[in-house]
Parts: sequence; structure tokens; C-alpha cells
Amino acid sequence: MAASPPDSDPAPIAILPVAAGGAPLSGDANMLASLLQFEAELRRQPGVAELHYHVANEMRRILPYEQMFIARQPRLGDDFHIVCASSIASVDRNAPLIQAMEKIIAKLADDQGLDRPHDFTIDAMSDDLAVDEYPYRQCRWQPLLDGEGKIFGGLLVMRETLFRESENFRLTRLSETIAHSWRALTGDQPVRRLGRFGRKEKIGVAVACLVIALFPVRMTALAPVEVVAARPFMVAAPFSGVIDRIHVAPNAAVEEGALLVSFDDVKLSNELKLAQEKLAVAKARVDRSTSSAFGEEDETREIATLRAEYELAQADYDFANDVMGLSQIKAPRAGMAIYSDRRDWEGRAVNVGDPILQVADPGQIALRIDLPAAEQMALDSGSRVKVWLDAQPLWAIEGKVEHASYQARQTAEGILAFAVTAKPVSGNPRIGSRGTAKLYGEWVPLLYSLLKRPIASFRQTIGL
Repeated sequence: MAASPPDSDPAPIAILPVAAGGAPLSGDANMLASLLQFEAELRRQPGVAELHYHVANEMRRILPYEQMFIARQPRLGDDFHIVCASSIASVDRNAPLIQAMEKIIAKLADDQGLDRPHDFTIDAMSDDLAVDEYPYRQCRWQPLLDGEGKIFGGLLVMRETLFRESENFRLTRLSETIAHSWRALTGDQPVRRLGRFGRKEKIGVAVACLVIALFPVRMTALAPVEVVAARPFMVAAPFSGVIDRIHVAPNAAVEEGALLVSFDDVKLSNELKLAQEKLAVAKARVDRSTSSAFGEEDETREIATLRAEYELAQADYDFANDVMGLSQIKAPRAGMAIYSDRRDWEGRAVNVGDPILQVADPGQIALRIDLPAAEQMALDSGSRVKVWLDAQPLWAIEGKVEHASYQARQTAEGILAFAVTAKPVSGNPRIGSRGTAKLYGEWVPLLYSLLKRPIASFRQTIGL
């Protein structure tokens, strides 16, 4: 007794056409076995890239063709991109042939749509020079559909001869298996498309972008910073000579009146002795002339001249004595001696006014910032500064700008920069510490902050 039909029709499935005697029209049982084996291989692929490679290169066992291109819908836009091609290890989308095939797919989408299979020739779809010498002129487009019947990819099969009906049937069946495997490997999302915006969404995005562009932010700039003494006393060479010894270590605490620097005094002592002897000679001549003032008239007339010579000798002696006293430099006040190294100065000849060291109060410090000229911005007295020192990069020191130079100078690193002096309001960092400072300027729109440097570069380029 025949079974009663079901209440509803089952979902349509693809079956092999058979002849009246039950044999497949496409060939013998070997073809059917190869088809089933290939489908099983597709389901065993570990990833999408392996699936693409297997389909493009191994489907020749089921369907004869010369070359196959696998295309996929992009995340954004309507043009399909080729992601795999047979006999090619990796696809370069800048290659002329790949670009020509993508143009063919785009033209086919405009003319006939891509959601159905199509047979066509290259000559009918492209006049690109890249395919003029391409040997395979017959093409078959086979779409890959998702569970809702929407296209997400496709197979572009190329060969020299027309596709027969039985071959088209096999290609259709395999496309369903390929699409199913692709979807299974991607969690039923073969292409994660970005949603399209409607008119209201576009207006909302435009308004949001405008609000963000006009959102007020503070101009900021990063620059190297060094902790220096706020008001140091500079110890400079009082005369030209050779430094004999520096009596304090670098960064050592000194008391007022402590001996700091000694100069080589051999020449100075000799000059002092010579001036002393000249003074004694001049005094003796003045005394002799004075005692004979009531004698010969000539001796009386020379008294004024000899007194002038005596005063000159006295002045030379006083000067030599003062210079001798300056050969021992003492600390004018208590503080910390700041200089590089003893070996840089001992035995070195210096000229008048050459700086040797500084005596500074460790409690009075300043932040010297070299703001690059390319990062210049308006800074007012009291502008905020945040400093991260290399010695403590996790803690910031707050500060305020005291003044900034109006003219840029070249730093030791060869960078044109403005000198900015700031005063710390929190913390007491060690003099000589270095780090990075962040300076805060005026409030400006975000768009201006982002485009400030490009606008300045463009203006300089065009000469405005």
C-alpha cells in the first residue's frame, strides 16, 4: 500500500538527473563517487582560506576548467573582491588580471545581477587590455547564497569551451555545498557586512561629527624639560688663568664662605712681589727727595714727579694684591655647588667671565622647557604644565608657566625651540633631573587642534 503524501511539501533539494534505467546522465558511478567524496572533503576543511584553496584547485576532478576565481562581497560597498584564484598562491588585487576580473563581475552585476548563474564570454563583458591575450574566453558565474537566499560570494569559472548542461548542474550542486561549508566555518556569517545608513542616520552622523569637530579642547604640546636652579649665583673666572683645584664635589652642600675654587697663583705671587718691590723703590725715592727739599733746587722740583710714580706703584701693588686675593674663590652664600666634574676644570685655562659653577638653593627650583618651534602656541603666565621626569615616570608634577622667550634659539640637539620657564606647584624634584613636559594652551575646537600643523605646513608650502 502506497504511503500517504505529507501535509506540506518538503524543501526542494538538488538531485542527480537519472535516465530511465536509473543510471546518472553525467557519467558512470565513478563520477557520483567523486562528487560525494569532494563534498566530504569540503566539509573537512579547517578554515575559510583552506576551503577557498581546495575549491579553486581541486574541483577540476569534478568539473573540467582552466581557471577559477572566488569572489566575496566586501564589508562595505557593493563591488565584489577576488579572494582566491586557482594556480595562484596569493591574490594581489593590484594585479591587472585581478582588477580586470573584478570589473567583469561589477559589469555583470549592473547588467544582469549576480544572484543567478550566467554564461557569457569575456569579449561581451570587457574591453580591458589586460584580458586581450587571456586564453580562456568562456565564463560561468555561479553565485554562493546564504540561508536567506542572499548572495555573499561567487565562483567565476573560465575555460575555452562552452559549459554543458550536466556540467552546469554539477557546478550548481557544488556551489550549494561550498556555500554551506563557508557559512559553517564563519558561524553563518560569511561576510560581516557593515550596516548601511539611511537618510536620518546620515544626518545624525553628520550632526555628531560637527559637534565633535567643534568640541572645545585645550591645545597641548610635548617638550623636553630639565629641573634647574631658580636663582643661582654664578661663579665665574675673575681673571684669565689656570684653575688649580676645585674644593667641593659636584652637587655637594656648601656653607657661606667655604672655599670653592683655587687658581694657580705662581704668576700672581710673582707679580705681587714685583709690584711690592717697585712700591718700595718709589717710596725710597720720595723719602730721599723730601729730605733734600731744603737743599738743591733741582731735587725740590722732582718731588711732585716722584710722588706720582709712588702713587702709581701703590696702585699696581693694590691691584696685584686684589687679584691675588681673588685666586681663592669662596662661596658667597650657603647652597649646593652645581657643576659637571672636577676633571673638566682642574688644570684648565679660563678667560675672564667664563662660568665655572653655580651655587644654588635646592629649595628654589624652576622647570626649563625647550618648546620646539613646530609646536609653538600661545602661552600666558600661569598656564598649566604637567611634567613626567625620567626618574619617576609614573608620577606627574604640576607646574605653571612663568614666562616664555619671544625668540627661538637652537638647542644642543640642533632643534629650534623657545625657552619656557615654569615653576612647580607640587613636589620638589632634584636639580638636574630631566623628563618630558606637557604644556596646556588656550581652548580651541577639536578640528582646529587636529588640523593646525597640516594647515601650517600647507601654508608654508604654497607661500602664504
